[in-house]
Parts: sequence; structure tokens; C-alpha cells
Amino acid sequence: MQWARMKPLRVGLLLETRASDAYTAALCDWLAEHGDLELALVLVTDGAPPGRAGRKRRPAARGPTAPQSSPQPSPRTPLLFAGVMALERQLLRHYEAHRAHLDVVDVAALAAARGVPVRSVAPSAAAPDPASAAASDAALPAISDPELAGFDLDLLVCCDGATCDERLGGAARLGAIGIDYRRDRIAGGAPIGFWETYHRTRKTGFAIVRLGRPGEAGQVLVEGAFRTKYSFLLNQAHLFCKAHAQLRRLLDDVAATRKLPAVRDPVPYSGCCLASPGSLHALRYAFKLAGRLGMRGLRRILGIRHKWTLSVTRSGWRNAVLWRGVPVAAPDGHFWADPFLRVHAGRIFCFVEDYVYATNRAHISVLEITQADVKCLGVALREPFHLSFPFLFEYAGRLYMCPETSESNQIRIYKCDEFPLRWSLDSVAIDGISAADSMFFEHRGRWWLLTSIDRAGLNDHCSELCLFHAPDPLGGAWTPHPMNPLYIDTDMGRNAGLIVDEGRIYRAAQRQGFDQYGEGLALYEIIELDETRYSERKVTDIRHDYLQRSLGSHHISSDGDVTVVDIKTHCFAP
Repeated sequence: MQWARMKPLRVGLLLETRASDAYTAALCDWLAEHGDLELALVLVTDGAPPGRAGRKRRPAARGPTAPQSSPQPSPRTPLLFAGVMALERQLLRHYEAHRAHLDVVDVAALAAARGVPVRSVAPSAAAPDPASAAASDAALPAISDPELAGFDLDLLVCCDGATCDERLGGAARLGAIGIDYRRDRIAGGAPIGFWETYHRTRKTGFAIVRLGRPGEAGQVLVEGAFRTKYSFLLNQAHLFCKAHAQLRRLLDDVAATRKLPAVRDPVPYSGCCLASPGSLHALRYAFKLAGRLGMRGLRRILGIRHKWTLSVTRSGWRNAVLWRGVPVAAPDGHFWADPFLRVHAGRIFCFVEDYVYATNRAHISVLEITQADVKCLGVALREPFHLSFPFLFEYAGRLYMCPETSESNQIRIYKCDEFPLRWSLDSVAIDGISAADSMFFEHRGRWWLLTSIDRAGLNDHCSELCLFHAPDPLGGAWTPHPMNPLYIDTDMGRNAGLIVDEGRIYRAAQRQGFDQYGEGLALYEIIELDETRYSERKVTDIRHDYLQRSLGSHHISSDGDVTVVDIKTHCFAP
């Protein structure tokens, strides 16, 4: 019997004004082109124009030839802060992925051009000024309650800070959702992402919430956090891009299941009340930013680069005293990272990422650890794209490797033709995916794949951890776990190694720092794993500051008699 295709999920967008941001414009385009989602209606409220710091206005036509006008700071914005934003805008131009961050687009015109109905609506919870309403939405026809119900919406998505009342939310079968960047819900005037950069916070968070009455806290459906960047607008752009990628993922899931995910239990907010920055804050931030830019420029001029070094401890991981480890450095012009140990014929081998500064890419090399020293045996695997994280596993009596191959947009599996230096491509586990640091293991008759995904196309795989399962690792029939993503968090969202000890499975996870990749790592024991459930408990943090010159650590491997971690330092590599 052939089943009829399920009708698309009807989605409406709620905008504060016609002038919205590039992320809402991209969401509008994505919905209009999605096969299982239908953009059925765009509502524009009568609120004041959004006041995101530093935004420039741009007409509906998007493209390199579209005219642009100079931004005008809000009357409430301190002049000094406006000057800082001017500098920030210049910095943002150097990041191609975020050049449209400050664009303002007439999303209503974009939707109308696609044949999507566009209506003006005033939320009942906040009566607008009639004069401002007429000025902002004179070109839009108003909408009545019966007409709103007639659009048969399944879900309303509130964009760019638009406020949703009970009448609007009740018009959609599943209610209204939106992205919440300000979890304190008190000081709405604080620029999003500014204070995290100002205070050098390790991560900047967001939540996707199901909205209730105006002024009330929404019910959290998804939450996560990403590594804080050194510059405020760069941090904001990175946050918006990653959060909107999660919003699109959620909409994909809702289209498939026809329901919203379970609401998370509410927890107290323990952060401070983040008010708008004043002139003194702007001055302090300007000095901080100048110092960060100065250090970046000085390191570039002097040829100072990050270098990963191995530390070998002659002990199992439980009893390892890491400060006693022997440092092992790669030859000049290289660094070694992501060690994976393998015992073969009584000898201890270590597969590593072998990074070459001259090419800004890495291949996989093999070291042998003896009682006397550590020597490099040669290259095990080289591709025209970057390779790292050479995860090893056995299946059906053969040895396989799954290195990080995100540049190829695949999770690849290589088979060992002759240990340790001859490998060839066996299969592609998952195609068309930007994933990093994948790990395979067997548990209770099924194979499991843990990997970190970047949905936003920013080459940042440090937050979103996903789980898949299959009857075997080579068949390619990987089923996503219903709890995906397991985490959206820079403290545990990227793998750092796997240790199986007496039947117990320990996952190592990276921890990222303020504008820093690989600040540290932690070990988690997987205590519950099946086709519907996953849970783990934290065992310990693994610090890196037992070495004076260490800047971070992001990987561990152990074979029972030897433990290897990698340590980040500085070096001269012009």
C-alpha cells in the first residue's frame, strides 16, 4: 500500500517591523523552499523598530550592488559606545561568513514576492501608538481574528524580538516559539553577546522557547552555548548563526513528528542583571579590544603559533600522574595532536594528527613508543583535505580508522591493509554531513557513533554532540538517536577520546575557553545507552596547568600501561 504524503507543516512568522535581520530573511527563504514546511503567513506587529546596536539598514533587494546607508546610533546609545561599534563593524568585514550580520532586510517584501500573505497585526497585550503604527505599517493590510484563524497555522515563529500575545499564539495549533538570547528577562536593552565578551566568559548561550504571555518566561525547548569570541559583534554574529541553525533543526523535527519537543524543567537564573553598557563600560571595552587585537597582530608579526605536544605517562589512565609525563614534540614545522594508542604484536603504537604549518593541513602519522624513546615511523594516511583525530576500532577481526574528515563533508572509514602504514578507504558511514571527531563502539549487540556536528557552516564543531546507531559500522544504515542533539554545549559537545575499561565506557570531552579552542577536557562514564536513552556522569576534569607553559589540553588515550595526552603551547612557526 502506498501512503499519502503528509501535508507540509504550516508556519507563520511574526516580525516586530518590516525591517528585520538577515537571519530572519534567510529563515523566510528556507521555509519557502522546504518540502515539508510551508511559509503560510507573515505577521508584522506595530512595535517600534528593533534597536540592535550597530545594525545598518538595507532594502529588500539583497546582493552586492544593493545600496547601503550609514547607521544611526540610538539616542540612548552613549556616543563612545557608538564609536566602539563603528570599529566593530570594520572588524566584522574580515569574516566572510558574518558580513551580512548587520543587514536590515524588508522581510515582508521578500515574503510577498514569493506569494506569501503579509498582514499587519497589533498584539492585544501592548496597545501601540496609532501614529507610529500608521507610519510603520501603512502599506500592510490589517488582519482580524477570524481571518487569523482561517490561515490554519500549525506553528508561529517569533523573530527579532517580536512579542506574541495569547491571541496570536493561540491561532497556531502548536503555539508560538522564538529564540531567547537574554535569559535574565529583565534588562532587555543590553546588546546581545556584549557582556560575555566584556567579562571574557567562556561561553555565550541561547534558548529556543515556547512563548506564553508577554513578560513571562517562555518554556525552554532547546538550549545551548557556544564559545565566546574576542569581539562583541563577532560573538553576536556567531551566536545568531548557530542559534538559527538549531531553530531550523527544530523545525525539521517538528515537521517530521508534528509535535514540539518536551519542555525542559525550569531552573533559577543565577546571572546578573545585564543593563545597557555606559560610557565607562565602552571605554574599558575599547581598551580590552585594543589589547586583544594588539596581541593577535604581534603574534602574527613574530610568527608565534599554537603548537600541540604529546605527554607520555608510563601508567594506566586511573593512576596517571600527568606532571610526570615525558613531553614528545614533533619536528620543526609540525605539531602532533589527537593521540590514539594501539598495541600490536607486543609493541605500542600511537596514531596522531600530524599538522604541517606550511600547508595549514594535517595528515595521520604513526609513532612507536618504546621504553627508551618515541620515534616516528611514517605517514599512515594522507588526503588532499585535512585529517585529524585518527579513531581506531575493530570489526569482524579487522582494524579500521575513522579520522576527522569534515572538509570532505563525510564521515569516512578506512581499513588497515598492512599495519601500521597502509590504509585504504573502505566506506562512507554518513555522507553530506559536516562532522568532526567521530567515535565508533559496540554495546549490547549494536554499533554506536558519537560525533560533533556543525549545522551552521562555520567550521565550528565544538558544541553539538549527536548519537547514531546501526547493526554494523560499515553498512551505512545509521539511525539518529531520538535525543539528538545530546548536548549543545562547549563544555561537553566535542569528543576527546574513548576509553573502554573492564566493560565500562568512558567518553572524554573537550572544554573550550574564551576565544580559545581546547582549554581542557573531562571524562564522562556512559551509564545508560539504548535506542531511546542516553546518559553519562562526569568522572573527573583533566587539567593542563601542571605544566607552566601549557595553554590547554584536548585529548587523552590509554592502553592500560601507557597514557598520552596532548598539551597546547606557543612556538615560532613563521
